[in-house]
Amino acid sequence: MRLFDIGAKDQPQEASDRVLTVPNALSLARIAVLPFIFVDLLDGRLLRALILLGIFAATDWFDGYVARRFDQVSKLGALLDPISDRILFVVVGLGFVLSGLLPLWALLVLLLRDVIVMVIGGYLLLRGATPPEVTRTGKAATFGLMWAFPLFLGAALLGDGAEAPQPVLLVIAWVTYGVNTVLYYVSAVQYGRDLLRRGS
Repeated sequence: MRLFDIGAKDQPQEASDRVLTVPNALSLARIAVLPFIFVDLLDGRLLRALILLGIFAATDWFDGYVARRFDQVSKLGALLDPISDRILFVVVGLGFVLSGLLPLWALLVLLLRDVIVMVIGGYLLLRGATPPEVTRTGKAATFGLMWAFPLFLGAALLGDGAEAPQPVLLVIAWVTYGVNTVLYYVSAVQYGRDLLRRGS
């Protein structure tokens, strides 16, 4: 099932230099909404934070579909999409920690992976390696982690807040978070191997 390639044409699509595209606007809108989610988490407006997070995750998939289906694949979009994902993990993850929805160690595990990828990837790119393509494992892990956060919020909303979340949904949230964190690290290994091949 080509869930992450829906809308792709039979022929490979070359990224253009266009800036004003619908997918790019969606990526910028996702980045712009993150401070509102952060404030909602700190102020205890969990339902609104849940709705905004759900929209964020849905549009992360939708903008890729629009780009492929309507020939709006762009170089800027290729940068904005992963950047918005990384900012989500930092900003929303910190909001979850400060509001008691997620322990600090769980966020640090995610951020450590990104730091390792940036340091090693940056070093190899400086040595002449070309940037690797995003793998399906990486896409699946990022998408899964995006939906783990709303599950934690749902557990808090259906229970008695962050102090006593709904236990069944909390277990589902942790399983989703754990499985996709493992996939997140697997994708990092794939990127590293691809970079090494490109740089050799």
